[in-house]
Amino acid sequence: MSFLVALIIGNSDELEDEIAYQLGRKGVCVLFCSSNETNLERVTKRLNDEEIQANFILLDAIDHKTIDKITELIDKQFGKLDILVNVGILFNNDQFKINIMTPHGFEAKEFFDTLAITQAFKPLLQKSPSSCVINVYGKVSDRNSNTRSLTGLFNGYSSKIALNTFISQFNKEFVNTNIKIESVTLGDDKNNQTIQEEASRIIRLSILPLIEPSKSKTMRILYGVVGEGMGHATRSKVILEMLMKEQHHVKVVVSNRAYKFLDGNFSSQFPRCAAASDGQAAIDIVEIEGLIMEYINNVFDEKASVLHTMKRLPNIVNKNTMAYFQNLVLWKPQAVISDFDSFAYVFAKTHGLPILSIDNQQVVQRCLIPDEAKKYDPKAFNTYKAFVQAKLPDCDQYIITGFFYPDIRDTYKAITMLVPPILRQAILDAKTLPAEHGEHFLVYQTSKSDTSLIATLEAFGEKCIIYGLGREEKIGNLQFKGFSEQGFVDDLARAKGVIANGGLSLMNEAVSLQRPFFSVPVANQYEQVLNAWYLEQLGYGVFAEKIELAALLEWAQKIPQYSKALSNFHHDSNMRLYATVKRVLADFNKKFIWWDPFKIYFK
Repeated sequence: MSFLVALIIGNSDELEDEIAYQLGRKGVCVLFCSSNETNLERVTKRLNDEEIQANFILLDAIDHKTIDKITELIDKQFGKLDILVNVGILFNNDQFKINIMTPHGFEAKEFFDTLAITQAFKPLLQKSPSSCVINVYGKVSDRNSNTRSLTGLFNGYSSKIALNTFISQFNKEFVNTNIKIESVTLGDDKNNQTIQEEASRIIRLSILPLIEPSKSKTMRILYGVVGEGMGHATRSKVILEMLMKEQHHVKVVVSNRAYKFLDGNFSSQFPRCAAASDGQAAIDIVEIEGLIMEYINNVFDEKASVLHTMKRLPNIVNKNTMAYFQNLVLWKPQAVISDFDSFAYVFAKTHGLPILSIDNQQVVQRCLIPDEAKKYDPKAFNTYKAFVQAKLPDCDQYIITGFFYPDIRDTYKAITMLVPPILRQAILDAKTLPAEHGEHFLVYQTSKSDTSLIATLEAFGEKCIIYGLGREEKIGNLQFKGFSEQGFVDDLARAKGVIANGGLSLMNEAVSLQRPFFSVPVANQYEQVLNAWYLEQLGYGVFAEKIELAALLEWAQKIPQYSKALSNFHHDSNMRLYATVKRVLADFNKKFIWWDPFKIYFK
């Protein structure tokens, strides 16, 4: 699993409820160790009232007898633990003690019972690439609050000494791990006066370091985006927004429609790299020439695509050579990120720069693909895998995104990370209807040569909103719409289901919003075949070779069945992506040594 999993151990009090509520709002799967189902129901209702689907699981209360059973259950179901919040570390009557809730209120009087409980979760926390433990302590009385007796004064000082001793010992136990330890003493921050404010402070410590700007030095980053298809561009937009928050200087090399999209989103918002100072976000969108794919009747035409590229070859070489030298060599990037783009990759290898690959295509090379998926079209699989293998070999790190998570090959595990779909903010903010209560079916079709589509959808009889054909009109049960980002997202969030090809971007968004999918992959494109195969295997929808009326009707009747399967998919609001990119870039920042192979030394 790739979404964030948090475990709360506490006393079933109001603070614990608020922490769970705020974690739930951020899309975290929250595990309760408590016997109190009423609290869980109350928090779930608050989220449901805000149209947020909560992911809460009630576990047995923890004590030394149940700890093994609970850790085994979490490992089996989730495979890791990202966040552990201990809310049961209290000061009662100025006396420091530990209180871990069980059905009968078990109270441990020794300091290190909480440490022992946390250590039991250590293996699960270490399976997360970026985990943390938050220890929440009750309020310690200040020096003057109990001066009426020497006993009261002594107890106050004793509690503070005990707290400091405990924190010090606790931190030592985890010093050589990837687990971050944070301590929060309630009431010590005068800006936090309410339960909600204290909970927000705890959430910031556990989650926001993954997505907030770090204090790392501004880096010069070359970012390559393949220009064919808008999926790469929309995915890269999310990561570029993160790099801008981190105040890096970025030059993006991109072609075709993706250039116009990224230029329109960034060039008017940020200064150019040449005009920006260190610590100020800056970006240049540099247009290069890229490949264009040709389609006939929803079939990828390889020969036509190659011929079209050969005709444009002189212009490709001229434009890209100018971009290489004028925009990049003198700028001396420190690191490279490539979304399946060869231009940026070649630059990185030529100049010895560290490179991060972020795409979905590498899944066929770096992960174990089931034989059943290969057998659907063995020739296409082998051709596609060979192409991917040759495209971006020997990068320093790989991030693979998508809604399915096959096992990573042992050879590649050290430098490969699977993350959930990379979603734009509009999708993260979308207000969904349950698919069963959807108002229409959303159809996305980019091939205008498929003349049978309209007649089939008319016979389907259901209301369909159709994007991608460049028309705006209403014909019977069909409504054609032009492009509108927010309009498309709203229609997707209120759809009964989606009818489209096998492109991953829309499929990722539909699965994340729990919309059943009818997929007709473009022929000769194994990437789309693999996406559709996993979609059907996971029970999220149908893999079909063409849009036919009988298959559509059968799929539409099974919408509740697909919705139930989709309810098990959870997204992490891009937090795993942000954490991984930040970690990789921090590592790259230590490796930068510019090497210029074009510089001639005269003696």
